[in-house]
Amino acid sequence: MVPLTHRKPGTYVLAAAGIAALMGVCGCAPEGTGAADAAQTFHQAVSASDWSSACSMLKSDTREKTAQEQESTCEDHLRSAHIQEPGAVTRTEIYGRGAFVEFENAAVFLANAEGGWKITAAGCTPNGDAPYTCEVGGN
Repeated sequence: MVPLTHRKPGTYVLAAAGIAALMGVCGCAPEGTGAADAAQTFHQAVSASDWSSACSMLKSDTREKTAQEQESTCEDHLRSAHIQEPGAVTRTEIYGRGAFVEFENAAVFLANAEGGWKITAAGCTPNGDAPYTCEVGGN
């Protein structure tokens, strides 16, 4: 084994690049990437008026609650909701099986359930010191 002080310059850069490549091959991703991707995909579906796809990205109990609140379908609720363009992702936080993805203009809450990240609240905006106000899900 070569002592640490005698390694060629750039060895650590190559090692880091190799680890990053392996993470891509194995499907491993930095914590939060999956949640941010799910939140962005949801917003893309909403922007494209693909209400069925957007509803399928909601956690099942959120989807049911959304339909019950409107006494209609989830798709009808999303169609009438005022979910604005979110802008770029500014922050992602993972806490246990939950996640928070903050965009420039909105926020999304997610849960790691049902085989992946599912939306529990979307179209959320800060409400001062009170909890977020959300167009879909939330309390």
